[in-house]
Amino acid sequence: MKIDRDAEEWASLRKLLVASFNQDFAEIWGSPEDVVLAFCRDAPAESRAAADAIATLLDGTADDTDTLRALEPLGRDHRPEAAGWSIRDWLAEVERVLRDPTPPTRLNERRGPSWRSRSTHGH
Repeated sequence: MKIDRDAEEWASLRKLLVASFNQDFAEIWGSPEDVVLAFCRDAPAESRAAADAIATLLDGTADDTDTLRALEPLGRDHRPEAAGWSIRDWLAEVERVLRDPTPPTRLNERRGPSWRSRSTHGH
């Protein structure tokens, strides 16, 4: 799948990934959940468009590598993979929340064996 960064169909997702999830999002918005909920509250039409774009992206890519490659033209600062998420699982949860912005969500979760082992060893 090839994403045209300037195409209208990707504008809302680009805004979410680049403007909302910018390098300072934690200081501005708080948690990943807070970012998505604020986006839903402040831009309901764009939230639906971003959810549709995520669905298109997930339908058009086969795996995490393919999805990450497709996302490259949009750019992004937030890397949920660092918290143990697969990019496809994280995007699926973002899409779910964009369609139904009712907390709680799973967006603040840390996942994977590396996070569990760190938390059990006090690191």
